[in-house]
Amino acid sequence: MTAARTPLTRRAVRAARAPLTRAAVTAARTALLTALVLTLSAPLPARAAGLPPIIVPTYTCDSVRGDPGRTVLFGNCSASLGAVTNGDFAGEAIGAARDVSLRIKCVDGGTAAVPDEVALQTCAQAR
Repeated sequence: MTAARTPLTRRAVRAARAPLTRAAVTAARTALLTALVLTLSAPLPARAAGLPPIIVPTYTCDSVRGDPGRTVLFGNCSASLGAVTNGDFAGEAIGAARDVSLRIKCVDGGTAAVPDEVALQTCAQAR
């Protein structure tokens, strides 16, 4: 079975071979730049006050000690992308200990000194 072919007309061949005019190129560039500017200048959606950050920092260390009020993860610590690695931080954080297979969620920030240890405040075991 063969497909039916539509014959090319001289007008279609001439139009395909004709170079683009300066006006056509300028109009296409203007339309493209306008679309790009409108896309990039659109405002980002605002976050409501009191909502947690979109990405919660996560700290993973070998061991854990302490209590729910102040929990310290220590030994061979690593931090997720964007998490504070040296100094104080506020807000929520997730902590995980490799040796005891523990994962905790903490709500009052803490202090990081990666890779040695991370101290977290007000924690509860996460599921």
